[in-house]
Amino acid sequence: MDETKRPLKIPPEFTMYAEKNELFSLYERMIQEVIVSQPADPLEQMINFLHRENDDVPQIVIVGPPASGKGSVARMVSKESGIHIIDTADLLAVDSEQARQVKQCLDGDEDIPGDILGAVVKERVSKKDCSDQGWMLVGYPKTRDQALALQRHGIFAKHVVFMEAPDMVLVERYMGKRVDPETGDIYHLTFEPPETPDVTRRIKPIENQTEKHLRKLLLHYHRNIEGIRAAVSKGTTKVINADQPKTDVHAQVSHFLCQQARSVAPQCPRVILQGPRGSGKSTQAALLAAKYGLVNVSVVDLIKQAIADNSKVGNMMSTYIDKKMMGRTTNRHLVNVGPLPDNIVLKCLVERLSKLDCATKGWVLRGYPRSRHQAEALSEAGYAPNRVYFLECPTDTIVERLSLRRTDPVTGGQYHLIYNPPPSLEMKRRLKTHHKDAESAVDEDVLSYDSQVEELVDYYSTSQTVNADQDPHTVFESIESLLVKPLPKQSLRATL
Repeated sequence: MDETKRPLKIPPEFTMYAEKNELFSLYERMIQEVIVSQPADPLEQMINFLHRENDDVPQIVIVGPPASGKGSVARMVSKESGIHIIDTADLLAVDSEQARQVKQCLDGDEDIPGDILGAVVKERVSKKDCSDQGWMLVGYPKTRDQALALQRHGIFAKHVVFMEAPDMVLVERYMGKRVDPETGDIYHLTFEPPETPDVTRRIKPIENQTEKHLRKLLLHYHRNIEGIRAAVSKGTTKVINADQPKTDVHAQVSHFLCQQARSVAPQCPRVILQGPRGSGKSTQAALLAAKYGLVNVSVVDLIKQAIADNSKVGNMMSTYIDKKMMGRTTNRHLVNVGPLPDNIVLKCLVERLSKLDCATKGWVLRGYPRSRHQAEALSEAGYAPNRVYFLECPTDTIVERLSLRRTDPVTGGQYHLIYNPPPSLEMKRRLKTHHKDAESAVDEDVLSYDSQVEELVDYYSTSQTVNADQDPHTVFESIESLLVKPLPKQSLRATL
């Protein structure tokens, strides 16, 4: 940035480069690891951190009562993503004194002391398979002491899944379980029977498979679950109803695991609102600007201002208007920027987005782009958005919103015959309808938008859809809930 020139302009490459390479998030994760592990040589720890091929691997905990399907869902997630499962058998395979103490506790039907469990899990997650592919701790912690001990040993899950189901359902599932002694695979006589007759002949009931034993396990779970929930971060937890088909449970768990935890890394919002005229883009842009301090950018307003200021870009636009190259009246042109050459409109927009307030506060853009070509040109200019929202609204609603709008030629006030009627009969008689709000013009605008929206949705692959056929503040709450959260990952494999 050249501080000797006015107005100051921030090169867009700075922010784009930092976000593209996730520099702020990388620094945040590195500092977190150093603080948690507290190494003797922090500098060496940070260097080793940066040498890793992938430092942002999945770290998951799945907790639930017995027979809730924790293991089945974990195996499905692991098969899909390659994440390593850490369960009781995996912990017992660790060759250490703590692992032998874990076996003694399990043989004696006792809870594993928190510090012993924490030490074993810490040793296990430090192995290469977990550090490269991520890990999924299944069935632990079982007590609040274990949950706190895991944190003391630096084990912090990015996602915690709580699976719940009625006790009656769990009893039915538990009593129908069978195990294959040769492979260790778990089956159910009703819900997941063996696929071959050979497996059917050799499966056996699991150890201690009695309703009395299950009631004991459920009592222990219900006594401890609230303490476990209180010990883990509320921002990374999800309660899943396990009393539904396994594929549905797996789909909900996978969707949650693709959600990224909210980060404190600085971000500059660059928001684009797309939607047909009458979908509420202007209203939502104004609400976003008011609450979050974003710069409200309208291409139509920029064109009007540039022409009024007789700027260089404005004079270029005036040439097209004076020569009537678009074949429409000037007022109509100021509402539809389509006939202007794309390079002139983009130049006008870039001049505004490059100013200091847009670079530091962020911006919300409406009315542009209107085609894939314009979207590509905007990105090539260095102003690719990091949030794109498509406001969807039925045509009937749009026609109702626009065709019933009226303007008072005396006061300039704007009214709506249903939502904001004029205060007096005299005023109602003198209200006028703008030609662009005629039903035929509205239908034409909707058809024009529909003809190009698919290519924009295809180009902005991470865009999100919002139902705009609601109260404006309800729509704003939907947009806000999406804005404050990081974009979800396309799949768990995207993290590996």
